[in-house]
Amino acid sequence: MSGNLRVVGLAERPRILFVLKEYSQIHQTCIKNEIEALEDHYEIRIVTSGAPASLCRDLHPHDYVKDLEGLATAVQEFRPHVLHTHCFSELQFVRQIAEITRTPYTARIHSLDTTSLRGRGLQGRMGKLFKGSPVSQRPAWAIEAIQAMDSDLCLGVLILPCARPWLVRAGAQPDKLIDCFPVVRVRQFMDRGPNGDEVMNPGCATTRRATSEFRRLANMVPGRKFRWYAQGDGCEHLQERHGGQGSGVEFVGPVRTRDMPSEYKKHRWLVFTENVETPASGWPIAVAEAQASGVGVCIPSLRTDLAQYVGSGAGVLYDSVEELPAIVAGKVPKAMRERGFEQAKKYDIERHKHLLTDLWESAIIRETHDTSEVSIFRFETTPTVAPVR
Repeated sequence: MSGNLRVVGLAERPRILFVLKEYSQIHQTCIKNEIEALEDHYEIRIVTSGAPASLCRDLHPHDYVKDLEGLATAVQEFRPHVLHTHCFSELQFVRQIAEITRTPYTARIHSLDTTSLRGRGLQGRMGKLFKGSPVSQRPAWAIEAIQAMDSDLCLGVLILPCARPWLVRAGAQPDKLIDCFPVVRVRQFMDRGPNGDEVMNPGCATTRRATSEFRRLANMVPGRKFRWYAQGDGCEHLQERHGGQGSGVEFVGPVRTRDMPSEYKKHRWLVFTENVETPASGWPIAVAEAQASGVGVCIPSLRTDLAQYVGSGAGVLYDSVEELPAIVAGKVPKAMRERGFEQAKKYDIERHKHLLTDLWESAIIRETHDTSEVSIFRFETTPTVAPVR
């Protein structure tokens, strides 16, 4: 299917209710990208259970729901054809409302939701929960999220290609998993024009080692301007803590998504740094955005799947920042830059949004065979459930 299908017998645009844990964090660009790529063909409403810690400035209208009954009311009013959520941890909550209202649902699981499901040796929150532990010892919410994928109402779950073996090992059914690259509005960033000669880091400045490694690199490359784009508020305290004399790093506060293309063009290289003892990097969409902008990318070689993301010859995977001074002091090799442009195209949501909309449209077509509208329900009793996180 095309993703732009007009369903026969459906007088209006299909209605999709986005059920989100929080909307919208400054680093949740993929959710914003997804909505903007679909809103011309679907009537989208957003409900969220909480306000984010670091608010994105470019928000779509949205409503807050405090519990399952509040969400049921929203479903009753909007009467969506499909529910859609983001994040592994939200699947069970969406399953509950889906079963009450008999509404099908889909989900997109982010990189950080699943990279921590990989094998032994990983340090991190979910890694400790899953690595080598029998099902009986896994937390209830994680077991329930896997079970939610098995529901007949679950149309499918979009995952990163590298996450399939981790999820299957955790108990997910392979036929419910749909491999899909990250959601990037590549066309907004595609620019083959010349770039500046500065160096940027768009990572979270939440781990001391990650920040200090970027500062250390800056000090090894004098005469080059280094910028850290802080993903959240509190840029002033970062500047005070890490931006003293001789640090070589300018800390930049949150930038609106629509202004980022011009920010990328100021830079020759993008360098992610990471605390290798507690790695948190998934598949950050900044990599694809930078490649589309003609920026060379350098990311730590934390996992083998990152080579698939960066692309062969389209960036640098490094083991230590000591490898980088000569690289970031020079120009991005022409061949690497060209491969970066081609690699970025793989992540363009305009190319792969059909993987999601095909699921929606198949459900809507089935529904039109049975009824002209979504069935009306009554929320008569509130099941005993954990509060919305």
